[in-house]
Amino acid sequence: MSTKPVSIARSSDAEPPPRRRVEVILAELERLPALSAVAVELLSLTTSEVSSARDVVRVIESDASLTATVLRMARRCDLGISGRVTPVDRVVTLLGFKAVRNAALSVHLYETLGALEGEGGAESLRKGFWKHSLAVACAAEALAEQGRHRASSGQAFVCGLLHDLGKAALDACLPKSYARVVEQVDRRHQCICDVERETFGLDHTVAGRRVAERWQLPRALVDCIWLHHQPPDALPSSVANPELVQLVFAADNLVRRQRIGYSGYYHITDPEESAGLLGVDPKALEGIAAEIPARMEPYLELVGLDESTERTLHAESLVKANRELGRLNAELTESNRSLEVRGVCFEALNCLTGMLTPQDRVTDVCVAAAQAVREMVGGAPAIAFACAPSTAIVEVGLGGVSSSGSRAVVLELGETEANELFALCGSGAPADGMVNAPPTCGELWGRSAGASPTAAIWMLPFAGAEGTRGAVLLMAEEESIARFRSAPEACAALATGIALAIATARARGEAERTSEELLDLNRRFQAAQKELVRARSVSMVSEMAAGAAHEINNPLAVISGRAQMAIPDCSNDDLAKALTIIVEQAHTASQIVTDLMHFAKPPAPKSVRQSVRTVLEKLCQHWCASSSLRSDQVTLELADPEVMVCADPEQLSTILEAVLANAVEACRTETARLQINSPSRVSDETVRIVIEDNGVGMSRDVLEHAVDPFFSSRPAGRGRGIGLSRAYRLAQINGGHLWLESTQDKGTIVTIELPATASAS
Repeated sequence: MSTKPVSIARSSDAEPPPRRRVEVILAELERLPALSAVAVELLSLTTSEVSSARDVVRVIESDASLTATVLRMARRCDLGISGRVTPVDRVVTLLGFKAVRNAALSVHLYETLGALEGEGGAESLRKGFWKHSLAVACAAEALAEQGRHRASSGQAFVCGLLHDLGKAALDACLPKSYARVVEQVDRRHQCICDVERETFGLDHTVAGRRVAERWQLPRALVDCIWLHHQPPDALPSSVANPELVQLVFAADNLVRRQRIGYSGYYHITDPEESAGLLGVDPKALEGIAAEIPARMEPYLELVGLDESTERTLHAESLVKANRELGRLNAELTESNRSLEVRGVCFEALNCLTGMLTPQDRVTDVCVAAAQAVREMVGGAPAIAFACAPSTAIVEVGLGGVSSSGSRAVVLELGETEANELFALCGSGAPADGMVNAPPTCGELWGRSAGASPTAAIWMLPFAGAEGTRGAVLLMAEEESIARFRSAPEACAALATGIALAIATARARGEAERTSEELLDLNRRFQAAQKELVRARSVSMVSEMAAGAAHEINNPLAVISGRAQMAIPDCSNDDLAKALTIIVEQAHTASQIVTDLMHFAKPPAPKSVRQSVRTVLEKLCQHWCASSSLRSDQVTLELADPEVMVCADPEQLSTILEAVLANAVEACRTETARLQINSPSRVSDETVRIVIEDNGVGMSRDVLEHAVDPFFSSRPAGRGRGIGLSRAYRLAQINGGHLWLESTQDKGTIVTIELPATASAS
């Protein structure tokens, strides 16, 4: 039967799916040749509790190779039979039934498994596996002899000898791949089972079980091959002989601790607990461990590993122990160095956290980050910057860069430069921790600090949530940075902390801006609601006025006409006065209807360019002449005497008259003070006229409804409540706006904003 090894592809393009890969390997294991009849019978005799020396002699005499092995063993032991033909049964009697049986089994299995070896495997590796298996067999046998359990020493020897059958099988089928597995185990110091599963999809325990089942080995032996890495408390309840599995588990860990042969395991479980469960005194383990090399020596010589004497086994174990100790020492040194750097990075992160407050902005965090990293590397100048996608704004914090100490800078870069800087930060700290900064960072340093760097620039990039990216730049010699470059994980943790702090500050700022925008939107929404209510009121007034004007004006005209016709013929003076009053009141009612019509449907404005100064001076002169106001009670101030306003002249006059009338009405005559001014324009397109009085002012409720139609806070009959409403309406249709500010008992300020033109040059 062919035993040509299978090669597992290394390329991910050619590698089959995991399940298919396992099926291929299991199929190849099924192609391994079966055990010979002699080996099967020897195994049966060794694991049987009723086998006898006669049975062993019969099997040995049936195989010439085994007969020669037994005689060679007798000569080695110097039993005085050299040169004579000695019957096998005589040798068995002299050497002992158990010794001959175990030796015959070991030699035959070694020859059988040796025939399975594929091309390209490492001979030294196979010898290491076999030494380990023989050592486990001897240790299991010794433990069985010491303990209180049902398992025999012969069963324990066989189970220990074959416990790593899966390694021999995988090595036979996949020699090159298995050599790579061992190389990876030694390089990574991993468990060989983990690397086997990673490479093949199964480990040697599963492979050994499949081969053992195909060879129809006893159930207890199959369980030992499959479960020998499982601790006693993890064994399934279906195990045929759990004590045998525990024996092999304890023996395997004992031999691994002695470092005899090659097991592929760097993690060792103390065998004391499992040995104690078998009734073996834990104190006896040291003695058992010490005698393992002596127990192994005759078997090693018989199977062709005679260079491994008891002394060499001890020497190999010592060399391996020293090598492992050296490796652990190197790892400890490196670990201490790494811990030192981690401690420094942790202190820097702690320093950063201590400098931050809940109110800090991104620039504040950048300054703190620069300061913290600067202290970490012994006071080297540092700069921390943060940038975001789709923006040319870069926020920078400087630490110890100049005599001014720590400060923040906000730069606006070109689109290309900003995108390049954003891309440089990538996804965060690189595998080497800190790296040489590219020229772009040197240019940023120069723009931020006001001077170009005078030494090498190192870069610790970071990346956080919401597209936050940035880096800490250090100006330092390579010697100061070297230890941090050897601890990338610590640098990455520091970078992550900085990124988190900046992302938190940025999110806080965004939340504040969003809150402010929501408040402004709410304010505008409330104002829009008021405007909507006011617009509905105007609409209702317009509809009412339009519907009622004709119906009211016609009767008023009849009343006024008849009264006028009756006055000349009236001889009664009292009646004539009454008729005159009727005519006057009819005209007043008609004027009210006209005012309502003008308010509801004012004529379209005919905007004219006019001087604000001229308009306001005429207004002041008119009111001083037609009212009780004195000229010294009215103040006129113009920020720009040449400013022009675009509005309908008649409607502008109506607006100003209504506002001024309202102001005069609110003031006491003797103490009235009015100030009319046109402050600096908000823009070249807008002009403001402000009228301020020192009158009684308005309450909050009155101010809220001051421009509503027909609303008046004065006693009934003192006004129609349409003056400010009409002024508000006319300001709107002229492209402007009117609003009021008032404090009760302190006065009112009315601001009128209208379109403006540039002054004549």
